[in-house]
Parts: sequence; structure tokens; C-alpha cells
Amino acid sequence: MKTAAVLWCRNDGYKEDERVIVCLNSMVETFDEVWYFDWNSPVDKGSLLWRVQDKLTKTGKLKHIVITPEVAKMLTPYPDAGVINGLLPPNIVFRRTDADWIITTTMDIIAPKKELLTKFLESANPNTFYTLSRRDIEYQNVYEFGFDKWREYRDILDKTTEERHLYAKVTPNDNYSLINCCGDFQLASKHVWNTIKGFEEQMIYACFPDTNVQKKAVLNEFGLEAIYNIPLYHMSHKGMGNDGSSPSKQTYNDAWDWVEFFEESQNTDNWGFANIEIEYEII
Repeated sequence: MKTAAVLWCRNDGYKEDERVIVCLNSMVETFDEVWYFDWNSPVDKGSLLWRVQDKLTKTGKLKHIVITPEVAKMLTPYPDAGVINGLLPPNIVFRRTDADWIITTTMDIIAPKKELLTKFLESANPNTFYTLSRRDIEYQNVYEFGFDKWREYRDILDKTTEERHLYAKVTPNDNYSLINCCGDFQLASKHVWNTIKGFEEQMIYACFPDTNVQKKAVLNEFGLEAIYNIPLYHMSHKGMGNDGSSPSKQTYNDAWDWVEFFEESQNTDNWGFANIEIEYEII
């Protein structure tokens, strides 16, 4: 049983180096392979990963893909598209990895312990789409405890934090947003991801692709379940509260189009750019 995690970020100062290092090192420990996309970083700065790679655990598990501004414009030819794209990186991986289970997550997460996730997957249903509920912690507290001691801090949190049962509903008939901020840790088998054709690539604005993809699972007759008892941690970050609100999100996808009335995928058979060769380096 092979597992993979997918993350993406941009070298623009929004994510602190220490946050990235803690997140990626925890992911590399937990998953068999970790795909990191550096998306649309300014040309004069280059990939965020290159700046922090000396502090990353070298295991050969980390696959690093650089999407330059030029390529980003080619892949997202919309004049009002944001500078970061959270839909294409996972879709690209779904079409290319040979992992049995694939998780999409964010650069704010400290991964759950490998043994806990493995035990869960041993009895997980490959025809069910899972959302794992994060537990919220303050970035400042991680800093004060020591970024190089994140494992010890996670041990303490595992014993002292409670399950996060924070529900969400974005439209009247939304029965798919089982938890708030469901996109922080979404898990499904490769079979499920490929059957539903991943994320909708036309959802170029902020919000609701994670609810939409869960509805897609249900429309394709897969199960949908929220998991609360596997501890994983979301480090707070500037410009956004733990409820998911953010002043940086100026344009939103229409929840009525993509959740309430959505019935069928608009992705083509070439979703995830299956016909394009994408290079990556292994770290």
C-alpha cells in the first residue's frame, strides 16, 4: 500500500520558511512520496524549495515540480486567474502517481503520525472519499516550542487536543461540506480520484472546489465520510482566521453553480494535462 501527498506554494513571502520546513519534513516522514509544486514564483526569486532545501530531510521521497510564471500562464490562460492555482497540482499528480491512496493538503499542516494513518488505511474503504478534520494551533506556539522540536510538540498535542467538530454548509442543499475547511486534508484512493476526474479545472477563483469534489464523489456513487480521531494540525497564518476567512480572497467561485446545482464534471479527458510531460527533481 503506497501513499502520496500533494502540496503547492509560491515564493512570495506569504509562507514563512520555517512553516514550509516543518510541513514538508512531517509529510516526508508520513507518506511514501510527497509532491511539491512551486507555482508561479517570481522569476528573480525562483522556487521556495531551493531556499530551504538544506533543512529538508533527504529521503528521495520528495518530488519537486517548478511551474514558472511563463508556464503558469500557459496552464491557466485566464486574465483574472489568481497567482496560485490549487486545482492543477493535485490533478497533475492523480494522472501520474502509482500510489494507492492520495492526500491533497496545504503548507500549513503538520502531518499525522505515519503509524496512525497506516492503521486507518488498513481498513479504509477504497470506494469512500474521506475528509480528515484538522486541529487548529497557533504558529506562534510552534515557534516558541522550537521549530526543530515539532515532533515533540506533536506528541504533546496528540495527548492534549480535542477532535475538531466544526461543520459547514455553503448552500441550502449542501450535504457534502462535512467539516469546515474540508480541503486541508482530503483523502481518497487513486481509483476514486481518477473516476471523478479530480478537481474541476474551471474553478479558477477562491473557495468551494473542495466541497465540489466531495459532491463529485457522491454523484459517482462513492461514499463520503469525515474522520476526526487522526490528529493533524493546522498552523495559523497571517491574513486568515481559523474559520477560513481571508481578506486576500477577492473573487469567489459561485457556490450555486459549483455546489447547489452542479451535476456533471466539465473536465475534458485530458484533465491533469495527461498528454504533457512534466519534469521534476527528486530530493
